[in-house]
Amino acid sequence: MTIVMLKIYLAIYDIDKIIYLTYKNFDVMHFNSTASSSIRRAIRYVEWLILIVYLLLFLLSRNRTNYQNLPIPTYVTFTQLTVLTGLSFIYPINRPILQKRAYIILEIFAVIIPKAIGVDFELILFLTLAKSCFLLKRQEVILITVFSGIAWAIATAFSVPIILEFNRANLTPLIAELNNTSFITRRVVIGEIGNYLTASVFVLLLGFVVVAEQKSRQKAEALTQQVESLAASLERSRIAREIHDSLGHSLTTLDIQLELAQRLYEKDSQKAVNSLNIAKDLSSECLTKVRNSVQSIRQMNFNLNQALATLVEQVERNQSFVIDLNSEFPQLPSQTSHQLYCIVQEAVTNIQKHARAKVVNIKGYQNIEGIILEIVDDGRGFEVNAHHTGFGLRGMQERVQILGGEIQVKSTFNEGTQIRVWIPA
Repeated sequence: MTIVMLKIYLAIYDIDKIIYLTYKNFDVMHFNSTASSSIRRAIRYVEWLILIVYLLLFLLSRNRTNYQNLPIPTYVTFTQLTVLTGLSFIYPINRPILQKRAYIILEIFAVIIPKAIGVDFELILFLTLAKSCFLLKRQEVILITVFSGIAWAIATAFSVPIILEFNRANLTPLIAELNNTSFITRRVVIGEIGNYLTASVFVLLLGFVVVAEQKSRQKAEALTQQVESLAASLERSRIAREIHDSLGHSLTTLDIQLELAQRLYEKDSQKAVNSLNIAKDLSSECLTKVRNSVQSIRQMNFNLNQALATLVEQVERNQSFVIDLNSEFPQLPSQTSHQLYCIVQEAVTNIQKHARAKVVNIKGYQNIEGIILEIVDDGRGFEVNAHHTGFGLRGMQERVQILGGEIQVKSTFNEGTQIRVWIPA
């Protein structure tokens, strides 16, 4: 008896280990989504502040000797600011890779092409390269950085002759401005302040992005530990259901048979041998149930219809009632199949122990409503709303809740019980 119980315990421990590892690898997309949202928000703030600083510098530095004051650079600057502001709302951190690549390339072109006529938003280019680190693979980031540098140099080569030509045409006003010390000082100070603001905003807020990501990772790790702790608690409840659903009745009967064999050993050896034979069959049945439970969890293509047919065959071999099985379930996810199998197993066990039924009808199918499981017996019935100390009905309700479905139990004394389970398809 001790050896049998040890084997059963080891098999149950094997089930526990399999499911616990499943919980441990729990999907943390929610945490990753939170981190992505934080990064997207921080980068958006960086870009907005840099664009605002560029706009202010453009407005403050307008005078007749400044190339940017010409109509074409002015129109291009405002168009570029509009395009870049619109792109800042799109940041596709959770989009497919093709959309990410298109976004980075589009923003780089929005910065480099205006450079060819002297509109310089250099810091936005660096910010775009920083964005690419969050969106693209490392090799792609390196390639984009190299080609962006080449394209920037070519655009600069186009813009230099245009700006020099403008300065030559306005050489006299420029010389007059150079003789105006206060004007030059004011212009240099505004330029330096603008450069400092854009650079400091870029560095500080980019640093905030990194810090925000680190905090999100720490929160994700802490929540993952909480999930593992919760998983352990859920596993204890699940194992309790498994023991009760598949082994409780068989082990109780096994204990009774062994106790009977002990009492009859000296009085009636033949009856004692019969009890021991029954006990041996029951122990084999317990081990078979444990193996079936492990197999049903491990199998990805668990055939629910075949498993129910095997279950009915095993039950009818040792019981006095007849089971009419009509199982037409489609191929279902392994989790759904396993839970439905355990619901039928528990219902049949309850009928064995309490119902005194002669006929049991089990029907399973799928319709437009979803997956339907119906179990009807002609037993003595019970009070549905009464308090039940056992785990049977509660275990079935918990399994249905896991699948997001509903269970209805109707029972009338001396007329039988009807159980109907609905699972969304």
